[in-house]
Amino acid sequence: MASDSKAARWKVLLGYAAFAVVAFVLGLLITFPYDAVRKRLVTEAAQAGYAVRMDSLRPGLAGVTATNVRVSKPPQPLSADALASLIGGGGMLGAAELGEPFILDSVALRPALFPPGVAMRASVMGGTLSASVGLLGDTRVKVTASGLQASGGNLSKFSGLELDGELNGALALTLPKSGAQADLSQADGELKLDTQGLAIKGGTVAIPMGGGTAVPMELPPIDLGALTGRIQFVKGLGTVESLRMKSNELEAMATGTLKLGKRLEYSEPGMDVNIKLDPEFQKRLGMLGAGVTILPPDKKDPSFRAARLAGFLNRPTFLPRR
Repeated sequence: MASDSKAARWKVLLGYAAFAVVAFVLGLLITFPYDAVRKRLVTEAAQAGYAVRMDSLRPGLAGVTATNVRVSKPPQPLSADALASLIGGGGMLGAAELGEPFILDSVALRPALFPPGVAMRASVMGGTLSASVGLLGDTRVKVTASGLQASGGNLSKFSGLELDGELNGALALTLPKSGAQADLSQADGELKLDTQGLAIKGGTVAIPMGGGTAVPMELPPIDLGALTGRIQFVKGLGTVESLRMKSNELEAMATGTLKLGKRLEYSEPGMDVNIKLDPEFQKRLGMLGAGVTILPPDKKDPSFRAARLAGFLNRPTFLPRR
């Protein structure tokens, strides 16, 4: 009789525990401050010069999960009305006001403990993009791209190029604080690239030939092959330890530096680039291929043409190397 009573008490306790868990989950779903979190995410992005929209925002495992997230760079700073519309869902705004978006299928955000900060995991382009930001002391940023398909998502609309291949890479930076803000221009860390089977199937690209405005050019299919590289950053100055692209149609190698700016688009490349094209492929490139012949032969290996990549990341220049 006593054993039956103990068994009954155990079942009651289990039932209460299960009810408490269900009640907690339901309460979280009902009372979670979705609007406040959406407002914070959209406002922070707008301050950095980006527009963020999402279809839904819901609690996830120890954090929040957003679906169908669209990130774009507006051609003009967002007005107060546009920002209010984004916070409310942004249904009336399109590419003309916000720019062409980069789409992430889902994004999960949660607190991170080691180091204390925020962690993100996104499903995008058939692969995974994960990141963490440590907020205790200097800002520590880690980003890993794994198995992203260049043909996936809407990258073709975002970039203006039809691409194929698998994209992989890793970035780890430590940004010292300048007042309350993290200073990208003084960051230490490393960037690694490992891309396989990269190809351009068509599209239009602005080629920064000479010191003038970049000229839009239609591109034929191009087999870019593998893109691998490693850049080491010390106090904001990145040294290119290796950066190479190689396929059956072309080979390109870069050496030099990448000086980080306080904003990424103002970072300054200072790289010597050597390019070698297959003769048949060079003919197929038309005007672009003819432009490569203007570049002088490299002094160490005349089979390569020598160029200089300079300017800023948002306005690069590509000139013959002296």
